Amino acid sequence: MRTVGVTLAALLLLTGCDDAGAHPQAAPSTAPAAAAGGACQLLDFAVVNAKLGLDLAVAASATQDNTFTCVLQPRAATAPDLVLSVSATTIGADIYTSAVQPKGAAPVEGLGAAAYQQPTPATDGTGHGTGPGAEVGWLAGNKRIIQLSVHLASGTPEDKSAELLPKLVALAKLIDLSSL
Repeated sequence: MRTVGVTLAALLLLTGCDDAGAHPQAAPSTAPAAAAGGACQLLDFAVVNAKLGLDLAVAASATQDNTFTCVLQPRAATAPDLVLSVSATTIGADIYTSAVQPKGAAPVEGLGAAAYQQPTPATDGTGHGTGPGAEVGWLAGNKRIIQLSVHLASGTPEDKSAELLPKLVALAKLIDLSSL
């Protein structure tokens, strides 16, 4: 269910909508990521690219209900991409780990009140699929559920997910500090 919500948020971003899809946005910006608004205010292209070894340069954001999202992509391609979502919540760490954290995900120490990490498999490669990736999710100290994921280009070897996870965790720890 959580994956469906993130996918929906990403689709809203990629269609250039905000406020529940009611108002079209201008084309994605190549200005600083924070200029796109929403969850992009927690990201900086230079930091993201340095931590992950990527070349992301375009940002787009959306807001729906109490969820703020951001997608970063390269200038001339749709992958790799980074998706950040931030949602307000009232749940505690016990509910987060039992109801939000995916089964089988590995815990992350030193990140929020509760956190997980997991590789993500490539999706169907019928021309619209993505390569493998990684995901980190956590319950921040300021009562926000934050999810950070990266999808690599289609055709990327699956073992790249394992290489990406520690880098994504390091980036998540920086984002967690900026969200307090």
